[in-house]
Amino acid sequence: MMKTLTRRAFGALVGAALLAISAPASAETFPSRPITIIVPYAPGGQGDITGRVIAEHLANLVGQPVTVENLAGANGVIGIAQLAKAEPDGYTIGVVVASHAMARALVPNLPYDPVADFTPITTTALTDMVLVVPPKLEANNVKEFVALAKEKPGTLAYKSAGQGSNSHLFAAWFADAAGLDLIHIPYKGSGDSMPDLMAGVTQMGFDTLPAVRGYLENGQLKAIAAGGPKRSTAYPDLPTVSEQGVDGFAANSWGMVLGPKGIPDDIVKYLNDNIVKVLQMPEVKEKFAAAGAQVVANTPAEAKEMLAEEEAKYTALISKLGITLSQ
Repeated sequence: MMKTLTRRAFGALVGAALLAISAPASAETFPSRPITIIVPYAPGGQGDITGRVIAEHLANLVGQPVTVENLAGANGVIGIAQLAKAEPDGYTIGVVVASHAMARALVPNLPYDPVADFTPITTTALTDMVLVVPPKLEANNVKEFVALAKEKPGTLAYKSAGQGSNSHLFAAWFADAAGLDLIHIPYKGSGDSMPDLMAGVTQMGFDTLPAVRGYLENGQLKAIAAGGPKRSTAYPDLPTVSEQGVDGFAANSWGMVLGPKGIPDDIVKYLNDNIVKVLQMPEVKEKFAAAGAQVVANTPAEAKEMLAEEEAKYTALISKLGITLSQ
């Protein structure tokens, strides 16, 4: 009998040890090693800047190194696919931007579900979008631009940072909502599109405030509307597109911290608590504000709801507008 009990006890001890080894990490011991932030975009963009700001300050809060890994390509798909396949232990997270919510509608055979395959941790910020035109264009507000475009249907053009980009979707959405017949001219990026816009080769475009602020301050472009649902804090006297008569239009660029699906709730809370602390630091908020972005720093539940809503909205819009990745 003693031998039987001893074997059972030994088996129980072994089982408990194996369970402890295989059990997922908890916030009591997390993090015990470095954290990696995947940025699925090239260095220098808003996603990259956000990832590096978070990494710098998060490392100090959690007492472990936090590194940024740029995995650019295919408008973020390559890096985001790697994030989706990472272990759901909180040691690999990523920063995505609004184009993440557009991927399913644009990319055939997307190797992940933009909503179901990820654990939202927090929305970082909303970046101001502005509607800009050449300085010599005879339109100083949305109503004047709409009137001009309706006088010359099929002749005015809008620029974008590429087929299927945020700026393509927003300009096409604006044209549809305002009942305009505009020509789309895609470029290889926002920077590549600027010379033609300044020269009047194209007559309109949507872009983030950080991308155009220098041109506005130098008089090389003029802003005729804020693109989002609210006026920009940097340009509080600039009315939104919706305020100027195009009802329902609200184009936002945003950032979000995600992890792979299945991260334990207590680790999600730990990451959210500390990343929110980073985002609420005065120097971080000032850095975002200088770039034309307002910190959000919401809860995981709020970020999850926002991601689902944005994905559904953009999927419907892209389908309605007939936007594809090929011209």
